[in-house]
Amino acid sequence: MTKRLAGAYLALVGAAVAVHFVIDPLIYDTEWEDGVPVAWIVLDWLMALGLAITLFVTFEAKRAADAGSDLREYLVANVQFYVAAGLTLLFLWNAVQIDWAAGDQTPDSQVWVFIDVVLPLLFVTLGLRLWNEAEM
Repeated sequence: MTKRLAGAYLALVGAAVAVHFVIDPLIYDTEWEDGVPVAWIVLDWLMALGLAITLFVTFEAKRAADAGSDLREYLVANVQFYVAAGLTLLFLWNAVQIDWAAGDQTPDSQVWVFIDVVLPLLFVTLGLRLWNEAEM
Protein backbone atom coordinates (compact mmCIF):
# COMPACT_ATOMS: atom_id res chain seq x y z
CA MET A 1 0.00 0.00 0.00
CA THR A 2 2.86 2.38 0.80
CA LYS A 3 4.52 1.74 -2.56
CA ARG A 4 1.25 2.38 -4.36
CA LEU A 5 0.68 5.63 -2.45
CA ALA A 6 4.25 6.84 -3.09
CA GLY A 7 3.96 5.85 -6.74
CA ALA A 8 0.68 7.70 -7.18
CA TYR A 9 2.10 10.79 -5.46
CA LEU A 10 5.22 10.86 -7.62
CA ALA A 11 3.33 10.25 -10.87
CA LEU A 12 0.74 12.95 -10.10
CA VAL A 13 3.30 15.55 -9.01
CA GLY A 14 5.47 14.78 -12.03
CA ALA A 15 2.50 15.13 -14.38
CA ALA A 16 1.40 18.37 -12.68
CA VAL A 17 4.87 19.89 -13.01
CA ALA A 18 5.07 18.87 -16.68
CA VAL A 19 1.65 20.31 -17.52
CA HIS A 20 2.23 23.52 -15.58
CA PHE A 21 5.67 23.94 -17.17
CA VAL A 22 4.17 23.68 -20.65
CA ILE A 23 1.26 26.07 -19.99
CA ASP A 24 3.34 28.52 -17.92
CA PRO A 25 4.05 30.89 -20.86
CA LEU A 26 0.35 30.95 -21.71
CA ILE A 27 -0.93 31.94 -18.27
CA TYR A 28 1.75 34.26 -16.85
CA ASP A 29 3.33 37.48 -18.04
CA THR A 30 6.89 37.17 -19.27
CA GLU A 31 8.26 38.81 -16.13
CA TRP A 32 7.19 38.04 -12.58
CA GLU A 33 7.57 41.49 -11.02
CA ASP A 34 5.13 40.63 -8.23
CA GLY A 35 7.02 37.50 -7.25
CA VAL A 36 6.72 33.81 -7.99
CA PRO A 37 3.17 32.71 -8.84
CA VAL A 38 1.41 30.77 -6.09
CA ALA A 39 1.01 27.67 -8.29
CA TRP A 40 4.80 27.37 -8.62
CA ILE A 41 5.28 27.81 -4.87
CA VAL A 42 2.81 24.99 -4.18
CA LEU A 43 4.48 22.81 -6.82
CA ASP A 44 7.89 23.58 -5.30
CA TRP A 45 6.78 22.19 -1.93
CA LEU A 46 5.22 19.14 -3.61
CA MET A 47 8.45 18.62 -5.60
CA ALA A 48 10.54 18.92 -2.42
CA LEU A 49 8.53 16.15 -0.74
CA GLY A 50 8.67 14.10 -3.93
CA LEU A 51 12.45 14.46 -4.09
CA ALA A 52 12.74 13.19 -0.52
CA ILE A 53 10.59 10.17 -1.40
CA THR A 54 12.56 9.64 -4.61
CA LEU A 55 15.92 9.77 -2.83
CA PHE A 56 14.76 7.18 -0.30
CA VAL A 57 13.23 4.83 -2.88
CA THR A 58 16.10 5.08 -5.36
CA PHE A 59 18.74 4.68 -2.63
CA GLU A 60 17.07 1.47 -1.45
CA ALA A 61 16.88 0.21 -5.05
CA LYS A 62 20.54 1.16 -5.59
CA ARG A 63 21.61 -0.72 -2.46
CA ALA A 64 19.74 -3.83 -3.56
CA ALA A 65 21.08 -3.61 -7.13
CA ASP A 66 24.66 -3.03 -5.99
CA ALA A 67 24.53 -6.37 -4.16
CA GLY A 68 23.01 -8.22 -7.12
CA SER A 69 24.34 -9.50 -10.41
CA ASP A 70 21.81 -8.07 -12.89
CA LEU A 71 23.57 -5.39 -14.97
CA ARG A 72 20.36 -3.78 -16.25
CA GLU A 73 18.92 -3.47 -12.72
CA TYR A 74 22.25 -2.07 -11.51
CA LEU A 75 22.35 0.60 -14.24
CA VAL A 76 18.71 1.64 -13.82
CA ALA A 77 18.99 1.88 -10.03
CA ASN A 78 22.23 3.86 -10.12
CA VAL A 79 21.12 6.26 -12.85
CA GLN A 80 17.83 6.95 -11.07
CA PHE A 81 19.56 7.52 -7.74
CA TYR A 82 22.21 9.88 -9.11
CA VAL A 83 19.69 11.81 -11.21
CA ALA A 84 17.52 12.18 -8.08
CA ALA A 85 20.52 13.30 -6.02
CA GLY A 86 21.59 15.82 -8.66
CA LEU A 87 18.07 17.20 -9.04
CA THR A 88 17.77 17.53 -5.27
CA LEU A 89 20.99 19.52 -5.07
CA LEU A 90 19.96 21.81 -7.94
CA PHE A 91 16.47 22.22 -6.53
CA LEU A 92 17.71 23.15 -3.06
CA TRP A 93 20.39 25.48 -4.41
CA ASN A 94 17.89 27.35 -6.57
CA ALA A 95 15.01 27.30 -4.06
CA VAL A 96 17.13 28.79 -1.27
CA GLN A 97 17.85 31.77 -3.50
CA ILE A 98 14.15 32.67 -3.75
CA ASP A 99 13.82 34.10 -0.24
CA TRP A 100 16.81 33.17 1.87
CA ALA A 101 19.86 34.08 -0.21
CA ALA A 102 22.50 36.32 1.27
CA GLY A 103 23.00 39.43 -0.81
CA ASP A 104 21.76 39.95 -4.35
CA GLN A 105 21.43 36.32 -5.43
CA THR A 106 18.45 35.30 -7.51
CA PRO A 107 17.35 31.87 -8.71
CA ASP A 108 18.67 30.88 -12.12
CA SER A 109 15.73 30.45 -14.49
CA GLN A 110 17.65 28.02 -16.69
CA VAL A 111 18.21 25.75 -13.70
CA TRP A 112 14.44 25.78 -13.09
CA VAL A 113 13.88 24.86 -16.74
CA PHE A 114 16.24 21.89 -16.36
CA ILE A 115 14.54 20.79 -13.13
CA ASP A 116 11.05 21.21 -14.60
CA VAL A 117 11.98 19.07 -17.61
CA VAL A 118 13.94 16.26 -15.91
CA LEU A 119 11.97 15.95 -12.68
CA PRO A 120 8.67 14.90 -14.32
CA LEU A 121 10.50 12.25 -16.35
CA LEU A 122 12.00 10.79 -13.18
CA PHE A 123 8.88 11.14 -11.02
CA VAL A 124 6.42 9.68 -13.53
CA THR A 125 8.59 6.71 -14.51
CA LEU A 126 9.49 5.92 -10.89
CA GLY A 127 5.92 6.50 -9.75
CA LEU A 128 4.53 4.12 -12.36
CA ARG A 129 7.13 1.50 -11.46
CA LEU A 130 6.23 1.74 -7.76
CA TRP A 131 2.53 1.57 -8.60
CA ASN A 132 3.04 -1.58 -10.69
CA GLU A 133 5.30 -3.24 -8.11
CA ALA A 134 2.85 -2.68 -5.25
CA GLU A 135 0.79 -5.62 -4.12
CA MET A 136 -2.92 -5.12 -3.84
